[in-house]
Amino acid sequence: MAAFCSNCGSPLAAGARFCDKCGAAVAGQPAAASVPAAAVASPAPAPAPAPAASQGSNTAVKVIIGILGVFALLALLVAGSCFYIGYRVKQRAKEFSNAMGGNVAPYTGSRIPCEMLSAKEASSALGQPVTSFAQVGLNTCQYKFGAGGNRSLDIQFTWRGGAIAMGVAHGVTQISGVATFTPVPGVGDEAYIAPDGTALMMRKGDVLVNIDLQNSGVSVDAAEAMAKKIASHL
Repeated sequence: MAAFCSNCGSPLAAGARFCDKCGAAVAGQPAAASVPAAAVASPAPAPAPAPAASQGSNTAVKVIIGILGVFALLALLVAGSCFYIGYRVKQRAKEFSNAMGGNVAPYTGSRIPCEMLSAKEASSALGQPVTSFAQVGLNTCQYKFGAGGNRSLDIQFTWRGGAIAMGVAHGVTQISGVATFTPVPGVGDEAYIAPDGTALMMRKGDVLVNIDLQNSGVSVDAAEAMAKKIASHL
């Protein structure tokens, strides 16, 4: 039996799904679903997720930074300690030097030993005439006295560093336990009789004078009188 389009009445071919004339769907025939092109298009691939940072790597970096910070702090502490120790050592060295006479002004006068005590002054102190005197080396004046000039007296001068030399002499006697120096007041800046009465040591400014008593047999009183004369010329 021939079929006709229910829309326009045109005859339909057998098995036709749409009217060839108006395009209407034939009743009773399944119509192919019209799918939009956009619907059948392949979906765009989703962007790949960014790789997560490794928690282990972050922890290692933090540990390394912490260790470097500790080392930097230790380095600062060591540097500060060295600076402080160096400052204290320098300060104590200066204090020690000053205590030993390192801050005494240097001597700038004559450095001719025999000019510090004339023959007349020596004779007056000794109570007997000095027959001759002469310079020995750079720092010593030797006086001849007694019958026929058979006795001699050496007076030695330390023109520079005398204050330190005096301090060292004191320090050595204290460390060694040897008898201490006996002060002689009123002579120069300081004066002492050396242990066992071997010498009279007198300092005036930075000059140290050593009057030999052991070999000359000169009395302490005579040496003190000569030391006062010498101090007046320095």
